[in-house]
Amino acid sequence: MIHPTPRLRFAPSPTGPLHLGGARTAMYNWALARSLGGAFVLRIEDTDRARSTDESLQIILAGLAWLGIDWDEGPEFTAGGRSFGGGDFGPYFQMQRLDRYAALVEQLLASGHAYKCYCTPEELAELRAEQKAAKSSFIGYDGRHRDLTAEQRAEKEAQGIQPNIRFRMPDDEVVRVHDLIRGDVEVNTKQLDDWVMVRPGGVPLYNFACVVDDIDMKITHVVRGEEHFLNGVKQRLLFEALGHECPQYAHIPLILNPKGGKLSKRDPGVKSTLEYRDLGYPAAAVFNYIALLGWGFSADRDVFTRDEMVAAFQIGSVGKAGAKFDVDKLHWMCGEYIRTWSLDDFLTASRGHVEPLLADGAWDANAGFLRNALALFQERVQLLSELPDKLRWLFEDPALDAAAQKNLGKHADAPQWLAAYADLLEGMDLPPSFGGDRAAFDTAVRLPSPEDDAPAAAGALTPNQLGDATRALIAELGIKFGQFVHPVRAALTGTNKGPGFFDCVWLLGKDAAVRRLRAHGRA
Repeated sequence: MIHPTPRLRFAPSPTGPLHLGGARTAMYNWALARSLGGAFVLRIEDTDRARSTDESLQIILAGLAWLGIDWDEGPEFTAGGRSFGGGDFGPYFQMQRLDRYAALVEQLLASGHAYKCYCTPEELAELRAEQKAAKSSFIGYDGRHRDLTAEQRAEKEAQGIQPNIRFRMPDDEVVRVHDLIRGDVEVNTKQLDDWVMVRPGGVPLYNFACVVDDIDMKITHVVRGEEHFLNGVKQRLLFEALGHECPQYAHIPLILNPKGGKLSKRDPGVKSTLEYRDLGYPAAAVFNYIALLGWGFSADRDVFTRDEMVAAFQIGSVGKAGAKFDVDKLHWMCGEYIRTWSLDDFLTASRGHVEPLLADGAWDANAGFLRNALALFQERVQLLSELPDKLRWLFEDPALDAAAQKNLGKHADAPQWLAAYADLLEGMDLPPSFGGDRAAFDTAVRLPSPEDDAPAAAGALTPNQLGDATRALIAELGIKFGQFVHPVRAALTGTNKGPGFFDCVWLLGKDAAVRRLRAHGRA
C-alpha cells in the first residue's frame, strides 16, 4: 500500500561532486515534495566501496545546501545555521542496510523470483562475443543457470565459485508502465535479461537496493533521468515480486550541450555545484537556471524564487525533449541576480574574491574606498570572480591590453594630452591613491550618488567637479572629449572599458593617476 503522505528521494553515490544533472534531479524531487506537502528524503547509495568517500559525501551535502535544497530525512548536516537530516525510516546509507538486503534475497530465492548464477566473468564475455558475432537481436545473459538442479549447484559451489543472485524476468510479458512525463509505455520483457541483484559478498547492485530502500522508506514518487527508464521496468517487476506497490515514476530528459549531444562535464561552462559557488555564481541564480533545464516557470519570465517554483511546479509540466545548456544565459541570469542585491549584500559576497588582492587588514582599513569602488562594478559583473581582474588596476600599475595600446597610439598628440592632464591633476585637491589617507573623501562620497556635487572634505573635489575642470582642459586643447578620454583611460586603467571616466580618476587617486599619465606622456 502506497504511503498516504507523498515521499520523494534523491539518492546520490558519494563518488564525486554534485554536477548539473544530479542537482536538477535533486531539485525536481525537492520541488515536487514541497509542492505536494510531502517529505524529501536524501539517501546515500554508497555500495561502490572502491570509489565512495566521505569527502565526496560532504561535497554533495554542501552543494545541495548551497542551492537551498534542504532535506527532511537523511544524513545529518548543518549549514547556514540550519540542521538537516535524521528521520524514522533509516538507515539512509546502503552499506548500513546489508542485513535487510540479505533477508529479502532469501525471500526471493525461496519464492523462485531469484536464483543463483555461477557464470564467471570470462563465460559472460564469451557469451556476448558469440551473440555479437551472430548479429543476435538480443545481447545479454541467456539464462543458462536459471534452472540448475541442486546437484549442479552443489558441483559449482564445490569448485569454489561464488554466485551472483539474478532476478528471474518473465519470459515474454508486456509490462505497461505509466510515466508521469512520458505517459503510457509498453515494454516486452524479451528485451531485458535476468539482471544481477547481488554480487558475491552480499553487496547489492542498484536495481535491487533501490527497490528495497524505496519500500522501506515509503517512497511514493521517483523523479530521475530518462536513462533509468528500463530500470523502472525491472524495478516494477521486483516490487510486484516483493508484494509491494510501485511508486509513481517520472523520467526527466537529458541535459544537452549546445550541439545537441549529451552534456558532459568537459563542455564549456559546465562545473560542479561547489565550483559554481567558488567562482562567485549567485546560488539563487544557479538554482533558477538549473530549474529551467526542462521545465518552464511561465511564458513571460525566466527569473523566479524558490518559493515561486514550489508554488508553480508540476512534474507533468517537465518537457519530454532534452534541454540545452546555455552558459551565456546562465551568466546573464547571474548578473540579473547580482543587480538585485543591496550594496551591503554585494560587498559581503564580494569580499572573498577581492580581499586576496589586498594586504592583510586592508579591507577593513579602506572600507569606504572599497565600498565606492565596488559600487561602480555591481552593474558590470555577471560573476563575482570577475571582480579581481576588473579592480586590479586600482591597486597596481596595469599592463596595457590590445585596445589600450591602440587608443594610446591613435593620435600623435596623445602624449602631450596625457602630460597636460597630469599637470592639471597635480594641482588639484584629489583624494590620495589607495593606501593613503582617503578616509575623509571616502566617508563623505558614495559612488554613484546624487551627492557627488557635495564637497567630500574641506576644499576637496568630487568626481563631478573633477569633470568640470577636465572639460575645461579639453576645450583649451581644442579637441573632442572622445579623443581625449580614450588614451587617458588607457594610460590609467590599461583597458578601454570600465566605469565612468571621472569616477575612475577619482578612485585611482592623485599619486597613481599622475604617475601613470607621466609614464605615457611627454611635454
